[in-house]
Amino acid sequence: MKCIFLAIFISLTFVHFSSYGEALFSVSSKDRGITAFDFVVTEVEREGSVSVLNIPNFQQRSAGASRWMMCVYTELALERGAEYWSSIYTDNSGDIVTIVLPETDSLDDPAFKNVDTLGTQPMISAVGMFKRFCGLN
Repeated sequence: MKCIFLAIFISLTFVHFSSYGEALFSVSSKDRGITAFDFVVTEVEREGSVSVLNIPNFQQRSAGASRWMMCVYTELALERGAEYWSSIYTDNSGDIVTIVLPETDSLDDPAFKNVDTLGTQPMISAVGMFKRFCGLN
C-alpha cells in the first residue's frame, strides 16, 4: 500500500513540475485584486519554448480581460527569460492557448517548428514593449 501511495505521490509531483524543475505557471485575476473580471490562467504543459495554457471561459473574455492576458503572457515570458512571445488560438480553440517563446521576431524561428498554429499567422510580440504597457519591471 505504501508503494502505491508513493508511486501516486511521485506521479503527481512530476505533473506539477516542468522538465526544468520549476512549478508550472498560474495566475488568477481575482488574486491580483481585479474585480472587473475573473480569469485563471494555468500552464498545463511546458516543453522547451512552448507552453500550453488553460484559461476557462477564454472565448468569452472582454477587451479588458484580453489586455490583462497579454500582460500575463508577458509575465510568463519574463519568468522564462524570453524576449518575445506569441499566442496561438482561434475562435474554435476553446479554453486552450498556446504560447510560443521564440528567440527572434521571425515565424521561421525554430520555436515554431513543431507547433500547430491552427491555420493562423501568429503575431510575435516584444516583451520590452509589453513590459511598459503592463507596468512590469
